[in-house]
Amino acid sequence: MPERKKPKGGDGAPLIIVESPSKARTLERYLGGRYSVRASLGSVRDLPKSGFGIDEDKDFEQTYTVIPG
Repeated sequence: MPERKKPKGGDGAPLIIVESPSKARTLERYLGGRYSVRASLGSVRDLPKSGFGIDEDKDFEQTYTVIPG
């Protein structure tokens, strides 16, 4: 089976974002270059400081806050 080239940014490959670089490398091996896998180096969103993180009136829709930076 020929080896696939890794997608580069902007080539239209679907993007997958994970927290750690080691997870990104592992997923890239499994996916064989069909997806662009990048590490965020941490969380990008969190539960709100007040409340439960769900909206009971909207069928328990989840609510998050984006972490600055």
